[in-house]
Amino acid sequence: MSIVVVAEKPSVARDIAGVLGAQQRRKGYLEGGGYRVTWALGHLVTLAEPQEIHARWKRWQRGQLPMLPEQWPLVVLQRTRDQFEIVKALLCDGETEYVVEATDAGREGELIFRYIYDHSGCSRPIKRLWISSLTKQAIKKGFASLAEGTKYEPLAAAARGRSQADWLVGMNLTRAYTLATGDDQVYSVGRVQTPTLRLLVDRELAIREFVPEKFIEVVATFRPEGSEQTYPGTWFRGKGKGKAPSRLPPDGEEATAVQERAARGVASVEQVKREKKRHKPPLLYDLTELQRHANRLYGLSADRTLKLAQALYEKHKLISYPRTDCRHLSKDVAATLGAVVKAIAPPYRELLAPGTGDKLLGKRHVDDKKITDHHAIIPTTSSLQGKSLSREEKLIYDLVCRRLLSAWHPDHVTATTIVITRIDPPEGEAWKPDRYRSSGTSVEVEGWKVMEPLAVVRRKKKGKAKREEQLLPGGLHEGQPAEVLGTEQKPGETRPPRPFTEATLLTAMETAGKALEDKELSDAMRERGLGTPATRASIIETLLNRGYVERQKKTLRATEKGERLISAVHEEVKSPAMTGQWEHRLRQVEQGDEQLDPFMRDIEAYVRRVVGTVFGKPGAGASGGSAARERAGSGSGWGSGGGSGSGT
Repeated sequence: MSIVVVAEKPSVARDIAGVLGAQQRRKGYLEGGGYRVTWALGHLVTLAEPQEIHARWKRWQRGQLPMLPEQWPLVVLQRTRDQFEIVKALLCDGETEYVVEATDAGREGELIFRYIYDHSGCSRPIKRLWISSLTKQAIKKGFASLAEGTKYEPLAAAARGRSQADWLVGMNLTRAYTLATGDDQVYSVGRVQTPTLRLLVDRELAIREFVPEKFIEVVATFRPEGSEQTYPGTWFRGKGKGKAPSRLPPDGEEATAVQERAARGVASVEQVKREKKRHKPPLLYDLTELQRHANRLYGLSADRTLKLAQALYEKHKLISYPRTDCRHLSKDVAATLGAVVKAIAPPYRELLAPGTGDKLLGKRHVDDKKITDHHAIIPTTSSLQGKSLSREEKLIYDLVCRRLLSAWHPDHVTATTIVITRIDPPEGEAWKPDRYRSSGTSVEVEGWKVMEPLAVVRRKKKGKAKREEQLLPGGLHEGQPAEVLGTEQKPGETRPPRPFTEATLLTAMETAGKALEDKELSDAMRERGLGTPATRASIIETLLNRGYVERQKKTLRATEKGERLISAVHEEVKSPAMTGQWEHRLRQVEQGDEQLDPFMRDIEAYVRRVVGTVFGKPGAGASGGSAARERAGSGSGWGSGGGSGSGT
């Protein structure tokens, strides 16, 4: 009897085979030590196209919608048919004792294996390899503690549900809106891509419709009594509670009056407020935060960062599993950090905090209750020695190393001083006092910021980043007289919303478009975001490839085609909040808190409702877009998500 191991990629299969002693090369697999280690090539099996389910669904016609399969037949992808036949033969071989599922430990890896297993007709028991690193030690430990496949049935159900829901929404609504528009373009609609596009279109419209407003601010220069130092202050309306307005009409009339009062009035320090702010070390990286940070610092796209992280994980064995949505470590993993720090510390030796690697991390970074499929992205114990990394791979690896090492550092502490300077009318005049606001910040403890990436350090040195320190004179106290040395009018203009970068779009996707002040998002909000960390990069690339979005330097801008689609689709189809709720329910299925059937029934009801709405509109065409439909063929994966999730 032998044990069949199914990995997701040939490179991972070779790593596993090396640990198991399966060194004999066969066509499509490796054998030895009682194991046969084979591989998928990404997806080998996917959901059938519409015409493969029912011949009548080949034609794009209103009367065929909605298409709601009673069964979900699977088909082999033609380009990888040969490898599927090899895997199928191994799975169904009479000598196979059980099958080890060694695809990526997550929803998409689960889908890849389950579709292969189901379509092959295999009935052998399944054991699951669940590891977060491809080092030899991790693989050995994983095989020593294989889990029963039944444990992951909820994850498999969520994976199938995601795939089927994307088929239902994509196949039906792509056809519905293409038919309804009556032109020669195919309008690809997806469960996640369309709400994401809506975020971009809304921002584009806000920028275009923005009307700038001119204003003036009055800035005075003060010198406190007994000091040679000066400080600026900006006039504001009211007494300074909350965010008091400081902008005056652009005609300059009121601003000139303020200046005239300042020239005649008597100035004194009315209020001095000092407060310290403690900025804790940042949480560790999940994939989305790594993509955001790499985009902000180096302009790397989300897709490029994912590919680089995947190479560091699979090829170089230098980081843990990157497709994670978790920013914490388990206590077991935290106990191994001493060896990790020993492996990565040399280049950062002078920057390390005392106890780095030896001292146990606290609950901010270590919390078993917050562990999802995988822990946060961290370096492994593998050495850089002998490895050849590209420049960009080095940048990503450096970020992951610095982020972990910063966890042992103390807080970054700043001291902020806010001063309100008041100008009272001179004797013989009666007008309400004017007030001016000044603020200054100094760094008291550098703390974890010594571990900031070199790109940040260089920007600060060159003055390209906003200055962190703006000091006010020392010794200021309430009631202290001050001299007004002069005033000036500073004209300004309100600015339109900024276009999305990939970094800011990833945040918007993570929050389903909801603006949150707290950068460390709540777990509940993460579960209601658009897509998952593993799929967001491909969703952005899909929008780019289909012409709905274009890159303009570092920004992403919706195109006219994208705007047309969003203006045409029903509110529910493009609602980020509603799509976030679907994702939350898939999470509940994954966690075993909800069954798949109710979720799928609701998706079907949603598709029926939207299709009915599309064709219920006046002027909706019944057979438009014929040329586009011929080009698209029977379905061609438009909006379905296929097997890989690229069209979600």
